[in-house]
Amino acid sequence: MEIHQADKEYRRRSIWTLLGVLALMGVLLWQLNTWLQGLDGRLSGADPATTKQWLKALLAMLGFALALPAAALGASLYRLGRASRLQGRFPPREFKTWRDVRVLRDGPALRWARRVELSSTAAFALAGLLGGWALWVLWYFR
Repeated sequence: MEIHQADKEYRRRSIWTLLGVLALMGVLLWQLNTWLQGLDGRLSGADPATTKQWLKALLAMLGFALALPAAALGASLYRLGRASRLQGRFPPREFKTWRDVRVLRDGPALRWARRVELSSTAAFALAGLLGGWALWVLWYFR
């Protein structure tokens, strides 16, 4: 049985990166709350057209902001699935893992590669739906 060895340096970098992203998201969430409270004060006395314009921009930005990570996930999953399918093994040789994993070959590897490729298609579809929703918001609230 072949074992794909874990990359300890990759694991350490990934954990630190995830902790950094978590801290950044916490700060951004705190600042979002402050910004929205200030925006509430400005928009509560504004005319309806200004409020509609702000709402349209916020909803469109939300759709585009959520579509970007979904598209990035789809691209990453597609590369993983394609490399696995071409090499006939899962995970591919150049893929880095947090822990030691058993290498699948032939039929089981191709089934996993196909599952990963289907997941990438789903992620791309989600990105398309979110981007389409954002464009619809821009069109509908013109």
